Amino acid sequence: MHSKLQAAIDVIDFYQATYPEDACVIVADKEKILAYKPGKQVDLKLNVGDLVDKYRGTTTEKALSAGKFMREERGPEGFGIAYISTAQPIFEGGKVIGIVSAVVSNEKMDNMRLLATELSSSVEEMTATNEELALASVDVSNRLAELSKFSESMTGDIQQINSIVDIVKDLAMKSKILGLNASIEAARSGEHGKGFAVVASEIQKMSQGSTESADSITNQLGSLKKSIDKVNESANQIAAFTQQFSASMHEY
Repeated sequence: MHSKLQAAIDVIDFYQATYPEDACVIVADKEKILAYKPGKQVDLKLNVGDLVDKYRGTTTEKALSAGKFMREERGPEGFGIAYISTAQPIFEGGKVIGIVSAVVSNEKMDNMRLLATELSSSVEEMTATNEELALASVDVSNRLAELSKFSESMTGDIQQINSIVDIVKDLAMKSKILGLNASIEAARSGEHGKGFAVVASEIQKMSQGSTESADSITNQLGSLKKSIDKVNESANQIAAFTQQFSASMHEY
């Protein structure tokens, strides 16, 4: 055995100890594995004397064939664990006579990548959800704005109805005065004014009924106006909140 290869075998324990993480170390010549030091947990189950060709395609075999340092990350397909392998050829007179390789577990890195992927998916879902919430809040805000406009329109209609009711009240008052004057004239006319007195009485009753109906309508419209004002106030408050919420969603 070449002295350089023997020296590598002699320091295999020290070489393994230089790694901060659990590692296994391999020393091989161009044909077979000369020494193998498994880690506490990282163990590729290699055997001293195994032919290098048996592990064709591994980092060790590729670096030995290429005659240059290599570092590769591998999945669990080959040895059942994800790992990072480094391989350094050993030279003599410019020719490759062997190799020293070290393998450390890549499980933590794989777990971190998996967690990062899951986190990325969660962030994407949250982003999509936030966008949906933002769109929904905008839609709610628009609908509340429409409700506010509708409330304002109803308020205008109530004002117009109140104007009509005022006209009815005015007519009722004039009719009442007319009926009162007619009653006075009927009383003056004695027997000839009895029929006219009946008509005057009906005019007064109609006037009184119109006034009462107009007052009732006014009271109902007043209550309706208060309810509409409350709805409009609540709609404006909710619209302001949804606009703030939408703006907050867009910030994230």
